[in-house]
Amino acid sequence: MPADQRTIVRDEPDGELLKSLDEASRQSLRLLLDGLAEHWSLDGLTHLVYGVPKVQAGFSADATPKELPPEIKTAQRSFFALLYHLLVGRDTGPRLPTLLLAVGQERVRALLGE
Repeated sequence: MPADQRTIVRDEPDGELLKSLDEASRQSLRLLLDGLAEHWSLDGLTHLVYGVPKVQAGFSADATPKELPPEIKTAQRSFFALLYHLLVGRDTGPRLPTLLLAVGQERVRALLGE
């Protein structure tokens, strides 16, 4: 695979980005980190990463797209971009649940500032 298409996980947390986060972004990371152990499976992490923005907006993590305003999709994209920046230093990458499992819970916690 060409080097520019490889996903390289950070060795160290992005301290500058972590320090610059607003309260909502910090809360989203806390919700994710608090749920990691309980949701540590492909299905569980899928539910968790899509659920964090829903919960932050006052909805159930189980709410279906039909029950949600369009802003939730925007919030999810922003949350995913934040996670990609913190984990791999880019806007996008492989599916987040797969990436989280591949990186491992301990390293994910370290890179997200825990």
